[in-house]
Amino acid sequence: MKDKKKIYIGIGVLVVLVGILIGVHIRYSNRWYPGTKIEKVDVSGMTYEASMKKIESSMNSYHLKVKAREKGTLKIKGNAIDLKLENQKAVKNMYENQHKTSIVFSFFTKNNRVIKHVVSYSKKKLEKIVKHSTLIKGSDTYQLTKPEDATIKYSSKKNYGVIKKEVLGNTLDQDNFIEVLEDKIEKLSNNIDITDTKEYPKVYVAPSLYHDDEDMKTMEDTYNRYVLHWLQWELGDNRTETIGPDTIKKYIKINTEKRTVKLKQAYIEKMVEDFCLKYKTVGMKRKFKTHAGKVIKVSGGDYGWQINYEDALKKAMDEFSKDVDTSAIDAYKKKQSKKNEEALTVQLKVKYSNKGYQYDEDDKQNDWNTKNYSEVDLSNQEVYVYRNGKLKFSCICITGKPTSDRLTRTGVWYVKEKRLSKTLVGADYSVDTKYWVRIMWTGTGYHYSSRGDWGSWSPSYYKSAGSHGCVNLTYSNAQMIYSLVNSGDPVFIHY
Repeated sequence: MKDKKKIYIGIGVLVVLVGILIGVHIRYSNRWYPGTKIEKVDVSGMTYEASMKKIESSMNSYHLKVKAREKGTLKIKGNAIDLKLENQKAVKNMYENQHKTSIVFSFFTKNNRVIKHVVSYSKKKLEKIVKHSTLIKGSDTYQLTKPEDATIKYSSKKNYGVIKKEVLGNTLDQDNFIEVLEDKIEKLSNNIDITDTKEYPKVYVAPSLYHDDEDMKTMEDTYNRYVLHWLQWELGDNRTETIGPDTIKKYIKINTEKRTVKLKQAYIEKMVEDFCLKYKTVGMKRKFKTHAGKVIKVSGGDYGWQINYEDALKKAMDEFSKDVDTSAIDAYKKKQSKKNEEALTVQLKVKYSNKGYQYDEDDKQNDWNTKNYSEVDLSNQEVYVYRNGKLKFSCICITGKPTSDRLTRTGVWYVKEKRLSKTLVGADYSVDTKYWVRIMWTGTGYHYSSRGDWGSWSPSYYKSAGSHGCVNLTYSNAQMIYSLVNSGDPVFIHY
């Protein structure tokens, strides 16, 4: 009896199952099988006609929202790019292929359940939308920033070089960006977060050097080996000038593309040149009160202060060429104390090519002895000698003929030598003279001239019968000037 009951129950279950299967088969005889998707649109259990309407509705309402850096966004609507189902034949074929297999057997296979790449859209319209978007063009509220490589920056807070992190920026690689958008649109994705650099590494224009790259530590160490120097120059008269990190940093060149940090000789040359020019007064404009009481400006000449550039350069090059005590650098980086700074400081002494009478930091042109000097007035053809602040002597002179090869050059010069006699030699002359006082290394000076035309002298006589550049004097006048001027005295020559 029990066995019969079991048989009846089994038959009943079977009937129910068969009924269910028949029902399922009838239901899906004109519908998509479960789990079917056209792109991302789920059409499971829908008739073909209903699925086409759903696809059409999905295309019309489709939009892709882009999340970008700096809170940037972009929304692309399907109808703006003519999004539509293109390959209906492929969809129809999949529908028919599904129904060649019983719904029962379809549960055991995943084939013919998902169809992709059947949508179309206008790539030109997509490109136009992207091209004119704020993500590409920027706006008042969305500023575009270019990527910047990580680099080494001098920290005024720490007083040495540190690694400055790269700037990612928000400049898009338009071609790569469009390529990613196309992929998402074809998959009918509704959202994309392009700030995810792991998933979308090529969408943004990227820096070529990042702060955690291995080369950055080497670059940082090299930078600090250069910058952590203090070159203390002794200028004389208890004056010093220190070229330290604040100055040296300006001459260190960092190439992030080549990943190099350099302080080449050319850069050191520029540093030393700037240092020398800072203290140079040779050739500068000086206010000068003439014998007539008129204040004029005289520039040029070789009087004044000038540091010997070659000597200073050699000393600086020697220091930067030496091996650096890395322990001293590490100690300074740990604690910026005076003691640790002194460990990185070297004492150097400048050598002067020229020296003035005094150095006035507040007024550089005030570098000459205003009490003792001489003046050559080319317009009036006269010489004036001042001693102890008073006009001691004046006389007439004949200066160089105003041609390019014979004129007497203006400027502020200094007396370089005195000789009781000298032979002056030129391209077409050789003349013995007396009471020679050299003003210029090129051969210009005060001296006696035995010329026999002194009786023809006038303020303009030099224009036709001038010297070869020297300041010609009569015998007695040359003798007097020789006795009054001293080596190093300034000589103002002007019109």
